[in-house]
Order: sequence, then structure tokens, then C-alpha cells
Amino acid sequence: MQEKSGANTMADIIGGTKPTVISSEFIQFDKFTALVIDDMGAMRHALRSQLEWMGINSVKGVSNAEEALRQLEIYQFDLILCDYNLNKASSGQHFLEYLRNEHLLSAKTIFVMVTAEAEYAYVANAAEFAPDDYILKPCPEKKLRARLERLFDRRHFLMPALTAMDAKDYARVVSESDRLLALESNERWQMAALRLKAEAQHALHDVTNMLATYRQALALHDNVPWVKIGFARAQRMSGDLEGAAKSAQEIIESHPSYVAAYELLADIRLELHDEEGAYEMATRAAEILPTARRFRTTSESAFLLGKLDDAKKNSEAAIKLSTGSITERPDDFLALAQIQTDLGEPQAAIHTLEKLARKYAEKDEFGISKNAILAQAYFDSGDEDKAKKYLERSQRLITPDNNTSAAMNRLGKAALKLGDEILGLKLMTQAVQASGKERHRIARHVTKSMRDTGRHDQVEDVIDAGQRRILVLVDEAHKLMRSAHFEEAFGKVNEALAIHDENIEALLAAAQLHLLWLKQDGMDEEIDERAKHYLATLDKLVPQNEKVMAFYRFYDQISGA
Repeated sequence: MQEKSGANTMADIIGGTKPTVISSEFIQFDKFTALVIDDMGAMRHALRSQLEWMGINSVKGVSNAEEALRQLEIYQFDLILCDYNLNKASSGQHFLEYLRNEHLLSAKTIFVMVTAEAEYAYVANAAEFAPDDYILKPCPEKKLRARLERLFDRRHFLMPALTAMDAKDYARVVSESDRLLALESNERWQMAALRLKAEAQHALHDVTNMLATYRQALALHDNVPWVKIGFARAQRMSGDLEGAAKSAQEIIESHPSYVAAYELLADIRLELHDEEGAYEMATRAAEILPTARRFRTTSESAFLLGKLDDAKKNSEAAIKLSTGSITERPDDFLALAQIQTDLGEPQAAIHTLEKLARKYAEKDEFGISKNAILAQAYFDSGDEDKAKKYLERSQRLITPDNNTSAAMNRLGKAALKLGDEILGLKLMTQAVQASGKERHRIARHVTKSMRDTGRHDQVEDVIDAGQRRILVLVDEAHKLMRSAHFEEAFGKVNEALAIHDENIEALLAAAQLHLLWLKQDGMDEEIDERAKHYLATLDKLVPQNEKVMAFYRFYDQISGA
């Protein structure tokens, strides 16, 4: 395959090293397993034959992403060759993004995209989730073999770190990567080792060392998109939002099609409460590389801004792109129906849920939300009796395991619309309190629901109720600590953290509780691990905080460190 010219070569995208044809002396193809994914039978057969000719004895072939997923549930493959043009519903890029997002692909699996030159030009400089390599069609056996030899050579070099990554032993990934980087033979694959190391440090929330790793990679190759976006994410994790935004903007200027930079900038702008700016970035990302996930994000952003026509357009695009594919989700129909209801199109919302979404079972969160939105739609269409029946049906479906924030918000909106203010406000408060990491996002949905139903003056009370409840629980935990009732105090802080798992007051109480527990009862492995977890979380959220530093000193005293 001929290399692309200019700054954005395939080597830039994948890892900053140019392909090198190596001796195949140590590449034992007969030990490998492979999966070929192509909707064209002739091409699938040709690729299987090429792999078998190289000596790969175990080669399976499937025609679409759904069949491939079934194979991946059973087998772990050493190699996947996937055609870019799978079918109208799922491209090879959509499939790869899905596998990466859902963590369904082993770190040891080599994923190669088989593509026409025009498709490569379209996706290669845009996709964050790049495959290990691209092969342009048609690909002679000799060229395919040379590329696979290079990829398996890299995998062999990285195998200890890749094995640790699959085991989620991130500390070992870091140590193995460091060992590999220290080898004299590391020059060819040092960028790949640095990438693995940085990903493991991200999983460990080791922001300081993560920044150092990306700086090391930038010193080697300063214009590789994955390095620059990783550095920007590390800046954001460290709390340097302005620096992260500047880095993301620099990526856009040098790689204007790289969607991950737009998505990161959208997240940063949301943190800075610039919702219009976040919507703009989400829209641009969806325009560059359309996927159902990006259309969903853009639709939600537009919905919360009150841009209902744009929200509807993007929601319909998500459904159109995902229907019949692995990315199809029943939530898409709920989102569209709620938008249609808010647009004053109740009959369209009823059609969406009762006709288009009828294949989905009416249970759990989907059932609660479906009936809640139907209650709103029938109320708006003038059928109050039917609206009340759907409201009651939605309530009957609630269990302790399915009362999610999204479902409670939709049901609360229905209750408020039908005039049951006590139930509506109770459900809205419950939605905010149960939202955890999603608190800010859910609070925005609850705010919109309350304003839509004329409860502008009660928004603050509902949104702040969760925080007030946390403070009450923390106070109760402190009282129990003072009387050495540690188990009961742990129950209180757990309840507080269930409302908001990054609440500083609750985390400080949790850390203090576990330190006192260790001091009184002696070192216990489980309590010790929890204490270290709370301290590490606080260190990430409020670095150099005096109280946290005092907790660390106290921990050193009681642990004998």
C-alpha cells in the first residue's frame, strides 16, 4: 500500500512510526486465529484464502457486524480483517467505535480495516478509534503478509503490557511499558508502548505521570493526533480547563477533521457552562463523522437549549443511522417522542412509541419512560382519561432497580403536566438525588421539565434538595463517628455518595471515617483499600487541599508508613 504524503500520513494516525517490513522468521502464522468481516461473499472468500495461504489455519468469515459480535462472544481472535463498507446500517468504522466504546475488543487483537482509497481518505484523519492498520483494496498477498508481519511483530514486543491491559492490571501495564521502553530494541515501537502506558495511567487517574508520558510522546512526534488529544484530556483531568481547551483548539487547527478534539472541546465548554458553545462543537463533530452516538449527543444538546427542531432532526438521524444495526437503541425513540411532545406534536409522539417502538418490551426504564411520555402526549391531545391511565401504568412499573434519573424525570414531568404537583416534585427531586456522576446533566433535564410545566420558581428548591440531603447525611455520619458506630456511619456516607459520588463533603467524611476506623480497630485490608480510594479521589478532585494532606499524614502515622 502506498503511503499518503504530507503531515497526516497513516503513520501519524496510528502511531508515529512508519511501517517496516521485517523478517517473518519468528512470525508463526499457524498459531493465529482470524476473523474476516465482509458483506461481499467473493471478497470474504478471497481474504480468507490469502490468510490461509499464509498459514493461518483457523479463519472464520462473517458478512456483518451482528454476526461478528456473536463470534466475539465465543472466541478471542488474534486478527480481525474488517471491510469498511459492511452495509448501509453499520460501516466498519462504526463497528470499531462500538467495540472500543463497549470494551469488547481484547488489547491483543489486531484490527485491520480493508477499504477503498476514497473511504480511507474520508475516515482516516477523522477517527479517534483508528484501526491498527488500513489495507487498500485490492491488496496482493505479498503486501498483506508484509503488513501483518509488522503488526504481529509489534504485538509480540508489547505482549506483556497487552496481557496486563486485558487483565485490567493497570499498574503492571505501566511497569511493563517502562521495561519495554528501556530496551535498546524499543525504537520501532516506543510510541505504541507510550500509548499503552498513558492509557493505563488514565485508568489509574494518575494525572501527573499521564501528563509526563504524553509530553515524552510529544517530544518524539509533536503532530500525532492521539498524542495531542491525550495530553489535552490529561490537562482537563488536572483541572486546567483553559489549557485543555487551547490544546483541543490547536488540534482542530492542525487536524480540522479530527472529531475527538471537537467532542473534548464540547465537554470542556459544558464544564464552563457554555452550552451554546458545546452544542456548536457537537454539531461539527456529527457533520465530520456521522454516527448514531454523535447525533444523539447533538440532539440532547439542542433539546436542552430549546432548539427543538434541531433536536428532532438529529434524533431522527440517529434512528435512521442505527436501525437494524448494532448501535440501535430503544432510548432513541423515547428521546424523539419527548421532543415531538414538547414541539406540540402529540400524535407524532404517540405514533413513535406505539408504532415505531412497538418491538421493545414494555418493562424497566423503557416501560416507565414510554408510558410517562404517552401520558404527556395524550394529555396534550385532549384525552385526559387515557393520560391518567398511562401515568398510573408508568408508576406501576417502578421497582428499586429501575427508578433511574431519566425515567423519574419523564414521569415527574407527566405528573406535573397532569396537575399532580406533589408527585411531580417528589419524582423530580428523586431524579436529581439519584443521578451520581450524571448530576449536572440530569439537573439540566429536570430544570427544562419544570420550566416546561410552569414551575420556574421551584427549580432551585428541587435541584438543591439533593445537596441539602447530603449535608444532613454527612452530619449524621459525623455524630455516629464520634460514638464509634463506624458501620452505621459508613451507611450514611454511602447514602450521601449515592446522591453525588464526587461531593467533597461526603468524600471528606468517608475518608475521615475510615481513618478513625483503622486507628481504633487496626489495619484491615478492606477498610484500608476504601480509605486509600477516598483519599485518591479527593486528591484528584481537590489537589493540595490542606485537609486532605492532613488525612494523608494521619494515614501514614496509623499505617506505620
